[in-house]
Amino acid sequence: MTSATQSQTMAAKSASLHAAMEFVRKGALEAKLPEARLDELDLVIEEVFMNVCRYAYPEGEQGTVTLTFSIPAPGELSVEVADQGVEFDPLTASRAPSTLNLESLPIGGWGLVLVKALASSLTYRRDSGWNRLTFRIRCG
Repeated sequence: MTSATQSQTMAAKSASLHAAMEFVRKGALEAKLPEARLDELDLVIEEVFMNVCRYAYPEGEQGTVTLTFSIPAPGELSVEVADQGVEFDPLTASRAPSTLNLESLPIGGWGLVLVKALASSLTYRRDSGWNRLTFRIRCG
């Protein structure tokens, strides 16, 4: 049940988040992911997409995000989020602290922890000026 790869490019602005989520959800429905996984997919897309919007492009510079999805196997969705912004490998970024003391926790740094927990795989590569973060979501 593999499907053709589908891509969509949109402005790297928070106003594009809904369109990004709808586009990726289309792939998730084609992959027949269960409703609970759709909600988790929304969280992953929101985190990754908004990080590109906030940090990939210098202030005042217009940028884009290209989302690409495919269905490599039944019940599995592969999503790539690509931008031509500042090089950033989130997999080598400093990790969120492991302390459980909520009062001493810094703000930020938890998004990647969430993405890693929800995605079945997560990879990054820099390719000809593009940041390419790819993740997979599986049925279970």
